[in-house]
Amino acid sequence: MRAIKGLVWFCFLAIGVSSCFQPPEFGIAPSISFNRIEFKVTPDISDADSLILYLDFKDGNGDMGLNDSFRDDPYHERNFYFEDVANSKVTPVGTVLQSVNKPPLPSPMPMIITPPTGKLVTKRTRNKPGFGFLPAFNAANLECRDYTTAHLLIAPSAAGAIDASYNITDTLQDTGGNKYFVVKDTIYFERNLNHYNIIVRFYQSTGGPFTEFSWEDELCTTFNGRFPVLTDKNGPLEGTIRYAMPSFGFTPLFSIKTLRLDVIVKDRAFNKDSIRTPDFTLQQIRVN
Repeated sequence: MRAIKGLVWFCFLAIGVSSCFQPPEFGIAPSISFNRIEFKVTPDISDADSLILYLDFKDGNGDMGLNDSFRDDPYHERNFYFEDVANSKVTPVGTVLQSVNKPPLPSPMPMIITPPTGKLVTKRTRNKPGFGFLPAFNAANLECRDYTTAHLLIAPSAAGAIDASYNITDTLQDTGGNKYFVVKDTIYFERNLNHYNIIVRFYQSTGGPFTEFSWEDELCTTFNGRFPVLTDKNGPLEGTIRYAMPSFGFTPLFSIKTLRLDVIVKDRAFNKDSIRTPDFTLQQIRVN
């Protein structure tokens, strides 16, 4: 069973100022309201069905949307962590994307530039006193959650986060002779929710209380996503976001269940608003 991340289409009205028109006053935090939800079934079994969510929105300064260029901290995809031995906790750290011109190394590569509070957290950290709260390594979850073996670049400013016990696969130098370390270890991570500007949580019921269905836990995917920058101008903005969530799993998972969604929409300053959809079944909202 395979799920596909959400796709987004949108229409909007950017409201300008003229001598005969006074633009409306919206707050700087986005305001969203439920418009409707549809379930579209494709006739070709090789294509995914789609759950399509329509949200009306208003925003006072127009800072809505994230393009693909928004990949550096604080919009990075994954949080990594430094050890805080004194307090037996871990401290999140973001990344920036760094171009690397050395095949077969990936380019770009996430790079940590933040000066460390302690060593970079790996699966070995769990064996240290005070860090037993970290999740145990499970190969079935590798890359989906908890741990990754993807390449990570450590900038000179963060070099204290690693030592000879880490699997350092390469060392790079810039034109100034500064050293950058390529690490490919079993590194602890969590998804950074600030990477997304629309967050969707699914709840299901078969007649009793609603319980959350976690796409990440069940299928190693997410319907959290992004809609692109809606305008390059400051000022009031309103319109409708059409957010399509394609998946082959909707009918087999939810055909006899009642669903509801919790949805959060954020602007680039992380101001946010949320709604809960009315309860629905797939049959009730089917449009074909």
